[in-house]
Amino acid sequence: MKAKPEDIVRRYHAGPDQFRLILLCGPNVTRCQALVDELVQPLAKSAERVDMTIGDLSDSPARLNDEANSASLFGDKRYIILRLNSGEAVRATAAIETLLASAPGGDPVFVIAPGMGDKTALAKSIIAAPDAMIATCYETTPEQAVATIQTMAKAEGLRISREMAQEIAALTSNDLVLARLEVEKIALYLDATPEDPKAPESDILLLLGAENDEEDISLLIHAALNGDAARLAQEIAASRAQGISEIGLIRIMLRHLTKLAELRSKVDNGGNVDSVAGHPSVFFRDQKHFKRQLRIWSSQHIARLIERVLQLEITLKSSGQPDQVLLEDELLLIARKAARSR
Repeated sequence: MKAKPEDIVRRYHAGPDQFRLILLCGPNVTRCQALVDELVQPLAKSAERVDMTIGDLSDSPARLNDEANSASLFGDKRYIILRLNSGEAVRATAAIETLLASAPGGDPVFVIAPGMGDKTALAKSIIAAPDAMIATCYETTPEQAVATIQTMAKAEGLRISREMAQEIAALTSNDLVLARLEVEKIALYLDATPEDPKAPESDILLLLGAENDEEDISLLIHAALNGDAARLAQEIAASRAQGISEIGLIRIMLRHLTKLAELRSKVDNGGNVDSVAGHPSVFFRDQKHFKRQLRIWSSQHIARLIERVLQLEITLKSSGQPDQVLLEDELLLIARKAARSR
């Protein structure tokens, strides 16, 4: 069946045993990821997580169904997250349809398929299945962001005005994943809970430095993608002192890479780099960086970067190694690759 992104979490949590597969698709990568994070939140507390990619399904379309119906080592509940990068959903169709055609039961499967549309043959199969749901995540409008931020704030025990919600939306470019991080940061600072709600003062965002955090993160990202290792080392040192969120950086980097991929496709179709990067949709301070990055990174390499960054998020959540070290190592690898391609 088909669901709206704003309804899918509520519908699934109301009857989780009714659904064996949930698929999030559409152009908004971070929204797809954010919804999956919300969907699996109750499971993540006690169930075993199994991560899969298209590489796990290439040799055997039955592998996904087998995993969903395999018992965990200790007999615990499991859930599967299948991450499909742009263009990979077609290759995963046989595996997903095999799962849907099998006997009911098994562990739930959550599929993140950014770039996939809801008019494909696979989407139609999921819509027709009584025990599956699909939602298409489009880019968030300012109005949607404000409404969602106010809902988030209420759940965290914050009574925020519409004006503050608008300010958070503007600071995070309507990215609801980043907006949630800001709301949680405010709630933590004020020690707010639903049982003991608080009303933040109007200057709370300035105090907590949301805008400066994102600007600092952007400097890190530009240094890595520009191949400027010396500048990257300086920004890493600064970020250590300030305590930048690793997951927040990943989400901002994904948003940047998605924009870079969009601009790179225009260059591939005959557009001039300077003209494409100088478009009004690109913030004027970032135009020089986009020009440089469009000359360094091909569409194929950008796609691989997105895949690596998505995989990094999985690693941060599951490896047990220090997040900061893993992230810094990846940024340095990206910078070295960019420097060789200049």
